[in-house]
Amino acid sequence: MTNIQKVAKLANVSVATVSRVLNGSDSVTPQTRQKVEKAIERFNYEPNMLARNFRTSRSQSILVILTNMSNLFYLEIVHGISEYAEERGYDVLFIETNGTLDKQIKGLKKIKNRIADGAILLESTVHDDALLMLEKNNPVVLCCTYNDEIDLPFVSVDNEKGGYLAAKTLIDSGRRNLAFVGTSNKSKYNRDRRKGFLKALDEADINGCLTVENMRLGFEGGREAAAELAHNGVNGVFFVSDMLAIGAMYLFKEQGIRVPKDISVIGHDNLELCDIVEPTLTSINQPAHKMGRETARLLIEQIEDKNTRGRNIIFQPELIRRESI
Repeated sequence: MTNIQKVAKLANVSVATVSRVLNGSDSVTPQTRQKVEKAIERFNYEPNMLARNFRTSRSQSILVILTNMSNLFYLEIVHGISEYAEERGYDVLFIETNGTLDKQIKGLKKIKNRIADGAILLESTVHDDALLMLEKNNPVVLCCTYNDEIDLPFVSVDNEKGGYLAAKTLIDSGRRNLAFVGTSNKSKYNRDRRKGFLKALDEADINGCLTVENMRLGFEGGREAAAELAHNGVNGVFFVSDMLAIGAMYLFKEQGIRVPKDISVIGHDNLELCDIVEPTLTSINQPAHKMGRETARLLIEQIEDKNTRGRNIIFQPELIRRESI
């Protein structure tokens, strides 16, 4: 009798039911799953993953391709992805690309080579060439970005609305000399947040604003942007990421510029750091953990049923008001 047969006999279920439990199937009742898991523990049973991969043509792994691991917002999304994947019996592999085309393509080839069953692209900038190399039956889901011309499912936040909320809040607080601080114009989220920001200014009859872009996405990028803002009489600023905003606030403090008395500051992402810095940072929230879980769910549904085409999911942003305005 094989080990899986012993597990089935002890749990008083079929071998097929044991397989379904091992594969994370939702078709098994909680009571049956518990019996099977106890039997697996009793025999210390570990399935032959390589043999299963040959039978199912699956690796039970998903790939996350991301720009870099230092982005705190991405890390929260990754936590949501990993949590859901583990619940469904999938391992998670990571490739850090620094936004380069060759590394994106190298990562996506792992799907074709069956090293991974599908991929999540958590990239600020996704090269079209990397996406176009995929056949339609390759499970891929985009997270935090998307391309209007390439038909792939995505999970994102309404970035235009986020930029609009930030500008409207600054204007309603009495600020008129405003600035937008972003990263690369190649990033769709950067363009959309700027578009929403400028829309609110137009509605308030404010004739434009200072725009500072191509900043490095981190604390140092924020400090560099703050040095420019300080010399232009800006009294309200929206940063496309909290890390940029926090870096800027530290430089403001060093230069004796008071937040919010002299300048109001709003970030984006609502990182935990927003409650730690002084003053605490007002930010546009996007639910990173939920976004990660939903992205993983869309991908695994495609993997397990190739006829499933996941719907796009767009979360609504929310302003979290703190002391910086």
